[in-house]
Amino acid sequence: MLKKFVHAVDAFNEFVGKYVALLILPLVFVVVYEVIARKVFRAPTVWAFEMTVYFYGMHFMLGAAYTLLHDRHVRIDILASKLPYKVQLAISVITFLLIFVPFIGGLSYAATKYAAHAWAVNEHSWSAWKPPLYPYKTVMPVALIMLLVQGLARFIRDIYRLKGEEI
Repeated sequence: MLKKFVHAVDAFNEFVGKYVALLILPLVFVVVYEVIARKVFRAPTVWAFEMTVYFYGMHFMLGAAYTLLHDRHVRIDILASKLPYKVQLAISVITFLLIFVPFIGGLSYAATKYAAHAWAVNEHSWSAWKPPLYPYKTVMPVALIMLLVQGLARFIRDIYRLKGEEI
C-alpha cells in the first residue's frame, strides 16, 4: 500500500514537473515582447512585469516537488556525504521529521490562510493593470502541499532503504 502511494506521488510530480517546466516558454515570450515594445517602439506595457512575476513564481513554486523527486535541491552535505549510506538515510529520516515537516507544514498552513484571504476579499494587484491575485496566491499552498507529500514519499522510501528494501 505504501509502495503504491510512493509510486503515485512520484508519477504525479513527474507529470506536473514536466508540464510546469513549459511555463518558461510564455515567460520568455512576455519578456521578449516587453523588451521589443519598450526599446524598439518606446511603448512599454502595464502588464508584462507582473506576468513575468506570475509565470516565474508558478514555475519556481510548482517545480519544487519535482526537484525534490529528483534530489536536485541545493544542500551542503560536505560532512554527511562522507558518512556510511545507512547513516545518511537515518539523518534524512530525522531531518524530515524535525525540520522538513514542521517547516513545510507551517508554510503550507500559512499559505493556505494567505490564499483564502485573497479569495475572500477578491484581492487584486496594486498596479495599473490590477490583475486578480487570488489564483496566483493559490499556487503557493498547492505547491507547498505537493512538496510536503513528495517529502513524505521520500521519507517512506528512506525508511524502506534503512530496512534494506528498495521501492
